[in-house]
Amino acid sequence: MHARRRAKATPTVVPAAGVAGAPSAADVEPERAAPSSRRLEVITASVTLGASVAGFALAQAIELRTETGGVDPRFWPTVLSILGGALSIALLLIAIVRPPFDRSDLETSNRQGWMRLGASLISAVLFVALWQLTGYLVATPLFLAALLLIFGGRGWKTLVLFPVITTALTYLLFHSLLKVPL
Repeated sequence: MHARRRAKATPTVVPAAGVAGAPSAADVEPERAAPSSRRLEVITASVTLGASVAGFALAQAIELRTETGGVDPRFWPTVLSILGGALSIALLLIAIVRPPFDRSDLETSNRQGWMRLGASLISAVLFVALWQLTGYLVATPLFLAALLLIFGGRGWKTLVLFPVITTALTYLLFHSLLKVPL
């Protein structure tokens, strides 16, 4: 048998407040873990089930110019809505039957998170409106850059190159290869 050696614990030295490079009080505070919540899981599964049903209804309302008899503009939204609905039902059943999931590895919600959520929703609404006015190629990179800025993206490569390249690739994929007009 091999004897195991214990490593000596070295004390962590935290610079005093006011010293350059010292962490702020928020950095030193322990993070609060999010509590388990059956109610949250049921609400989340129910909302996603409702969104899936709404997506299915909207997919069926897509107007077809010509009936192809195969894969048409309704196909993928319908498939994704049905898949989302099935997964939502599975999550709802799990939330009801099993104990709530452990969420101790997640932080509790805070004001900054709610502000980012609100800014993201406003950006999404503006994106849809701007798309109608200017088209996909103008609205999409602006929307992606706004989301990156909201969630902490910095630098010109992140805020300019990524949105432009992502928009170009999605445009080529949908407009050129799949023949879906954007």
